Amino acid sequence: MPGEFYFMSMGGLGMSLAGFGGIVAALTPKKAAASPVTKWRITHIVIWGLQLTITGFGVIAVYSIVEDAAATARIVSGWTVAIHILRLRGPMKGGSAYRTDLERMQSLWGGIAITVFLSVNVVLGGVGYLHVIMLVMFAGPAGIFATGIKEIFDDAYRETKENRP
Repeated sequence: MPGEFYFMSMGGLGMSLAGFGGIVAALTPKKAAASPVTKWRITHIVIWGLQLTITGFGVIAVYSIVEDAAATARIVSGWTVAIHILRLRGPMKGGSAYRTDLERMQSLWGGIAITVFLSVNVVLGGVGYLHVIMLVMFAGPAGIFATGIKEIFDDAYRETKENRP
């Protein structure tokens, strides 16, 4: 498979990101730990990180079966589309993990846009496009992790969470 090491590396990065969910959990102030946003962050860092791991390693497994790079790219791209369609369930049903309805709608439409972007490679079957798809899958949990860490160490965030009754 062209770029085999890239896909294996992305799989390893996904496993590392899943472990970073524990870092967020350990560093979150006690009063903020029970909030729906914090719970959402931790579970999504772990779940999305593990999805990246399975996808990255899965590329190699699929290629060893079909022995065609374009077919592998199409199959794995279809897999990522399915993952992202399932990810849309959260913003569609709402819940307390979203601070505002605007945030929920932005998440929903952003997820739809990403899913459409990923769908293109089901037709094209480009290995380079699959590289980009893996970056998109990496960006989700990495962004959640970065936001979580930023807020944990933001004094204003800590003060509001620690001063609540």
